[in-house]
Amino acid sequence: MMVTNYTLNTETTSVIKQSISPVKSAIAKRCITSIAHSVKLGWILVNKKIISQTQLESILTIQFHSDKKLGELLLEQKLISRNQLQQALKEQYWRKNGYWVI
Repeated sequence: MMVTNYTLNTETTSVIKQSISPVKSAIAKRCITSIAHSVKLGWILVNKKIISQTQLESILTIQFHSDKKLGELLLEQKLISRNQLQQALKEQYWRKNGYWVI
């Protein structure tokens, strides 16, 4: 059994902040501030190949201008099913609480 912990160091955050548009910069900053506290839902869905990185970036741009949650937008756009969302949220919960076993 292996339990994985995810953290970002300052080198990683500075690389992310370099050479990106203002919208993407704001999104990246928003993600960076809370990624150390939990694994992001979008990352889980991309990692499982349920959505693409391009789809995630598109939805994050929409979310930036909205007050809706990522899962709500993904369901509205029919990019994921309700079952896929539930499974990803369960994984996010278990990873956040340090119980996810690989």
